[in-house]
Amino acid sequence: LDAEVELASAAGPRVMPVAEFMRGVKRTALEPGEIIAAVHLPLLDGWQGYSKVGVRNAMVIATASACVATDVPTRSVRIALGSVAPTIVRSPAAEQLAAEAADWGAGTLDPAVARQAGALAAEATSPITDHRSTADYRRHAVAVMVTRLLQRAFPG
Repeated sequence: LDAEVELASAAGPRVMPVAEFMRGVKRTALEPGEIIAAVHLPLLDGWQGYSKVGVRNAMVIATASACVATDVPTRSVRIALGSVAPTIVRSPAAEQLAAEAADWGAGTLDPAVARQAGALAAEATSPITDHRSTADYRRHAVAVMVTRLLQRAFPG
């Protein structure tokens, strides 16, 4: 969502994008003596959706996840992917393709473009193979989820 994290300490506040705050697996930019004071989320005017793949549908660590958020006034698309890299990743190439190809007035997106954006999103990942899934399956899941989310975002 292009959110920002507000950090507070005795030295004063500082604000940074979430993308910079999340540094790696179980690592953040939080300095000694700092706490998270707030998370600032932009107010978007458009469809938003989330999808995940896991062993079960509830209370399970995701094998892969995807979020698509649209903003009609700015004609922008945000795509975030989880469990497919050390931190949550975005796919600027997929975001740009979907935003530029969408018919914002009609609320439509060519299904072939949605599939292409899904493939671009999968390329933005760097998943691992572990006891929950293979890297190849995670990439495939991302492509399918992003495609489906974009089709829901632009159903016309």
